[in-house]
Amino acid sequence: MKNILVLIIICCLNQFSYAQKDEYISDLNLSDTNNILLKDILEQENNREIRIDNYLLLNSDKKRVIKLENGGIMSIYDIINGKPIYKSTDNLDAARATKTTSLQNGGSLGFSFDGSNIVVGVWDGGPAQDTHVEFSDATNTQSRIVVVDNVTIDGDTGFSSHGTHVSGTIGAKGVNSLAKGMAPNVTIKSYNWSSDTSEMLQAINDPVDPILLSNHSYGVPVDPNDGSGPIDSWIMGCYNSDAVNLDALINNNPQYLVVMSAGNSGSVTYTGGMLDGFDKLTTDKNSKNSLVVANANPTLAPFTYEISNLAINSSSSQGPTDDFRIKPDIAADGTNLFSPIPTDSYATFSGTSMSSPNTAGAIVLLQEYYKQLNNDFMLASTVKGLICHTALDDNANIGPDPKFGWGFLNVEEAANVISYSDVGAAIISELTLNQGETYSYTFTTSTIDDLKATICWTDMPGGSLNGQLNNPSPRLVNDLDLRITKGTTEVFEPWMLDFSNGTEFLAVKGDNIRDNIEVVEVDNADAGVYTITVTHKGTLAGNQGGPFDPQSQDFSLILTGNNLTLSTQESILNNSLVVFPNPNKGEFTISFDLNSSNDDVKIDIFDISGRLVFNNTYSNNSTHFMETINLDGVESGVYLAHIKNGNNITSQKIIIE
Repeated sequence: MKNILVLIIICCLNQFSYAQKDEYISDLNLSDTNNILLKDILEQENNREIRIDNYLLLNSDKKRVIKLENGGIMSIYDIINGKPIYKSTDNLDAARATKTTSLQNGGSLGFSFDGSNIVVGVWDGGPAQDTHVEFSDATNTQSRIVVVDNVTIDGDTGFSSHGTHVSGTIGAKGVNSLAKGMAPNVTIKSYNWSSDTSEMLQAINDPVDPILLSNHSYGVPVDPNDGSGPIDSWIMGCYNSDAVNLDALINNNPQYLVVMSAGNSGSVTYTGGMLDGFDKLTTDKNSKNSLVVANANPTLAPFTYEISNLAINSSSSQGPTDDFRIKPDIAADGTNLFSPIPTDSYATFSGTSMSSPNTAGAIVLLQEYYKQLNNDFMLASTVKGLICHTALDDNANIGPDPKFGWGFLNVEEAANVISYSDVGAAIISELTLNQGETYSYTFTTSTIDDLKATICWTDMPGGSLNGQLNNPSPRLVNDLDLRITKGTTEVFEPWMLDFSNGTEFLAVKGDNIRDNIEVVEVDNADAGVYTITVTHKGTLAGNQGGPFDPQSQDFSLILTGNNLTLSTQESILNNSLVVFPNPNKGEFTISFDLNSSNDDVKIDIFDISGRLVFNNTYSNNSTHFMETINLDGVESGVYLAHIKNGNNITSQKIIIE
């Protein structure tokens, strides 16, 4: 009888708390779709807390938070079939940090990006120590950490060691140079992981300091090591309600990217999976629109620090999802990262917990660079597409796989593509495909070289498959299709995972009906004219207008390759363009026929990092242009000449020896 009374009291208190949150929602300036989503998520979180409270009441020997012998932390996240499901930090063996320093002050690209004026969210086991000297601002007058949730739930007292270390990996100032984070002047909002999804939605829509992306270095382990054995087999790889909520959240807020650690269950075994050694991603890590980061273990050559061997860490959780989507998305480096911890100290941690914030911090710098050039941040789909497009493929397999995803994080190459796109030597475009429409883009390449095109889109949430084991039905709602064609006979299709033999996951090329990212690669493409097409299957779904209104799907397009001519306008100049000598010692002549003698000729020359090294505008009164340019004092290397005459533009590679 006493237990029943306590249960009634708990339910009443939870309902009162939910009512208070509902009243708070009405004060937020949310869109209608975000308002509906937030109320639904809050109700789910409230019901989950009721299930946990009821379980703990009826099982007095169980604890909400458990400290493991290996130093790990777990807290009960939900109760499924009478069994506790835990969330755990991801601190196990991992790899080394990625080369994000190329974008920082003193880095190889010559930039000085530091995350200024960008806000990220960090959800973890508790708040970071905001008073740590590593989180002071540029003037040392205040902290860049904003503590939103001041309660630790990971067993620490006061501030969270894990949350502080993760936040430092993203944004430590570098007072101790060994602890410098990826974005040393970024602002961080620090939360615990209770009610994370509803808090994320509110933080995105903060009218003063909205977050642009967030990091989540925790998740549900396959085996919580609490003596009960692995969790229910259907949870692994399943597109469950948590994944649905995350996809809905990002779809409603398309500039917001969620970066998540894949988990450290790579060596765990259980029965009921799709294939031994795979199918280890749990709950929201199976969402379509997030960026899930695995843990690689690269070997670096002495002095040059070039990767000589690239292997996945055995502890890193493997995919794919039950519908054979390519997850994790990428792998990054997170072993032996030295970062701040509470009590003004430092420590070395390793794990996907570290590879995830390493990636998140790198994205901050890429967003800062892109905004400098374009006066706005990239959409989440553009960031994700760019990260996957430029990832370094692993040694073992060509193409994507369920361990590395699309490959190893390559921050420098991603920054280079941003540079190239700014001078017309590559494409990063944010586009919209309307119902029944075909998008096409024609370009040429003048030499035999590799071509690569990627589309990525933020998809609508699919239907939840809670409780269903290894359901392979695609969760994709809007199925876009990317193709590259040459002439009428050569058609190049995107990568996809194939599991038709039931014994291994193979990277093949074909009609991808599962992923909301498609990558087409043409190796050693012959010189000639190529066309990119983007189409869609069926009827596009959306959340705009009425139920019978035509819908559309935004998508991001990335195209790279050497010696590209990227529009029909460009071909007018390119047909007669001559640069001689090339290679040269810094002096060369540019010559071409003019389409219009009334328009000036503008020439901008950029180095490989996108820095302007020469610019001039020439008046013309003839039908032919010829000028000799001398780049005194520049270093040897590759440069890009951006040439414009009226509405006609082209880009030409210049090699200085």
